[in-house]
Amino acid sequence: MFDEQADLAHEIVDRWVENHKKSMTTFLILLALSAHPMWAGELHRWLERVAGWSLTERGLHRVLQRMTNLGLIAYSRAESPKSGADRKVYAMTDFGRTVAQDIKTAGLVYVKNTEITQLYEEL
Repeated sequence: MFDEQADLAHEIVDRWVENHKKSMTTFLILLALSAHPMWAGELHRWLERVAGWSLTERGLHRVLQRMTNLGLIAYSRAESPKSGADRKVYAMTDFGRTVAQDIKTAGLVYVKNTEITQLYEEL
């Protein structure tokens, strides 16, 4: 029975992490771009460093395309300093900043709740 519970717990956690990643990726990209414009490779490394998430190149490009289509971000083309290759440099739009601020206000209020923080630390 213990092995079945361990497997179930692992499955539940995996699903929770995937759902959390999907819901937070847009916000984290907006946070990253609030500091300065970045190309996809920089965003990929930032997500790995800050959140510990590894997205596929294809997955990241799909998110960036969706965010561009929604008007949350825009891109300009720039030449890579090392290779000279043409690449897209993404920046947050004013609309993207508004959405990020709204997410922060509406969805992440609990992050600053000291009771939640204390329980999290004690867990």
